[in-house]
Amino acid sequence: MLEIAPHATSELAVTIADNKEEYACYAGMWWTLENKLAYMEPLCTILEYRHRGLALAALSELYRRTKILGATHMTGGENEFCKKIGYKPAVKWTYWQKR
Repeated sequence: MLEIAPHATSELAVTIADNKEEYACYAGMWWTLENKLAYMEPLCTILEYRHRGLALAALSELYRRTKILGATHMTGGENEFCKKIGYKPAVKWTYWQKR
């Protein structure tokens, strides 16, 4: 598969289907070997399947897959779901602008 972004790793992605074999939840992963960072993006659940533990199951599988690769850090969003499952802000972004 052709990767558009340098660290996109579609082979790590997790898709969870419903009982009709249709998409219910998807979690993608970006992997950077150089700094052993796994970056979860995107994480999407169809509205009718929310609050059933699918996103947490997908993230658990992503954690397992990236740990095997040697990941020491796994990052995600700063929304309420990510906070609820234990993600904590770990990176402070600095933006530089030339005057």
